[in-house]
Amino acid sequence: MKLPLFPLSICLLPQGFTQLRIFEPRYKRLVTESLKSGEGFGLCMLNSNNELMPIGTWVHIIDFEMLEDGLLGISLEGKQRFKINNFDVESDGLKRGDVSLIADWPQTDIKHKQLYLSETLQEILEQYPQHLSHYKQDDFKNLSWVCQRWLEIMPISAEEKYQCINSHNHEMTQELITSIIK
Repeated sequence: MKLPLFPLSICLLPQGFTQLRIFEPRYKRLVTESLKSGEGFGLCMLNSNNELMPIGTWVHIIDFEMLEDGLLGISLEGKQRFKINNFDVESDGLKRGDVSLIADWPQTDIKHKQLYLSETLQEILEQYPQHLSHYKQDDFKNLSWVCQRWLEIMPISAEEKYQCINSHNHEMTQELITSIIK
């Protein structure tokens, strides 16, 4: 699968939501292509050396608008993680990667002793009602989903997030969250 790649310092995972302001011509082109094809693009984290990390998230544009400052605003939803096999850089600097999709973390029901993870996340997200409105109440009962949302918002390095994202389930992330918020 070939995807145009958008490198950023943010983390967005499957079923997550974020908004971006688009101003560089290459990324305006990426958005135009994505809207025309309906296929989305790859959002990839940058490490502390500003290098592309090898795992990203395939995203789709779910809304767009012209912002008051004249920039293009887009709303994104994460669909699925992928591994970058290789990528090319086009003349305007846009990266286009050959990617392989990675299976989502298995769903896991939250147990009573883990409820604080979900409840604390909901309290934080209540401060961002536009984000919260994209999530269903049932999502907060899935520990894998909750751990992914925590990874998106935790103020830790891209390298620490990458270790968790690269794992096959939520367990490493759960341990990290627990060590930070308890």
